[in-house]
Amino acid sequence: MDFDPKLLALLDVVIDNYINKGEPVGSKFLHSLGDSEYAPSTLRKYLNVLEKAGMVFQPYNSSGRIPTVQGLSLYLDSYLTHQEEEKVWEIKDVRKGLTYLVETTGGLVDGVVVGFIRNDEYYYLGINNLLRDDMLDEYQMTRNIIRFIEEKRVVKFIDSKILKKNQIYYTFIEEKDTIVSCLYAKITLNDYDCIISIIGPTRVNYKKNVAVLRKVLQSL
Repeated sequence: MDFDPKLLALLDVVIDNYINKGEPVGSKFLHSLGDSEYAPSTLRKYLNVLEKAGMVFQPYNSSGRIPTVQGLSLYLDSYLTHQEEEKVWEIKDVRKGLTYLVETTGGLVDGVVVGFIRNDEYYYLGINNLLRDDMLDEYQMTRNIIRFIEEKRVVKFIDSKILKKNQIYYTFIEEKDTIVSCLYAKITLNDYDCIISIIGPTRVNYKKNVAVLRKVLQSL
């Protein structure tokens, strides 16, 4: 059964007050709360609709209502759905913030900046940073590093690590005939654990990359 939002809102108020008071909730009490836009007669009519739908019941004549298991289930389903919707918007904001951070950092480092939210999507930027004029003769190495990033193997590798927040780590990963260098750090955006890393060959400007990562950590 599809419920009118007004009925769902009323059911929510009835259940919240029943939980707080431990007593049946009636129309007069609901009207006395002061935030109701309905007259007691309208509230009684809506309570009757909820009762006919099996959401509430009267334990005895002329009493208020208490929720049924069906009503409690609808109450919880509605709350959980609302929480999930909030979560969706929250994660979108985190992704947007991480994307901005990756894009901003990508133009400052020597290598490819990879950012990802743990257990979520990830973003990368800066492939062209691997295609410097002095590295054109190392085409196969560059392709191996690009493949390593695009196939998200860096995510799998770093995601298995236990990391302290705002500490810079480094590692060297063998990828076919190429050694991939990786500087990375754990950051937090809106209570979500994220990773920002700089991926490249062994011949990169490590001091510059560490300095940029430190600036990022200090800014958060």
